[in-house]
Amino acid sequence: MIDVSAICAPTAKWVRDHGGDTPEQAQLRACLINALEGLDPVDQIRVGGDLINLMRDQLMGLAADTRKAAARDARITMKPAQIAAASGQTSQTIARLLVRGKAREEELEADVV
Repeated sequence: MIDVSAICAPTAKWVRDHGGDTPEQAQLRACLINALEGLDPVDQIRVGGDLINLMRDQLMGLAADTRKAAARDARITMKPAQIAAASGQTSQTIARLLVRGKAREEELEADVV
């Protein structure tokens, strides 16, 4: 039987570089383990592929869109430098999120019309 928990555990490099998982990252790892653990190997291949497709084609983009929307919302009451300091991101990252967020918002509005 494949030890999915061991395979999906944070690597030593990840822990060294990032100090381990945030609670949110740990939650995602737990979801991945839950989805794959206990399946037979053929189903692990199939489900693993389905999860890769979902993460690549949908979830990564949705997480990026959420970051852009959050930057726009934070900008209502905060200056970009304040957002950067509070979020631990660079000023360049916040500026990029704001610019791309505005472009994404305009794109979505154009789709509605």
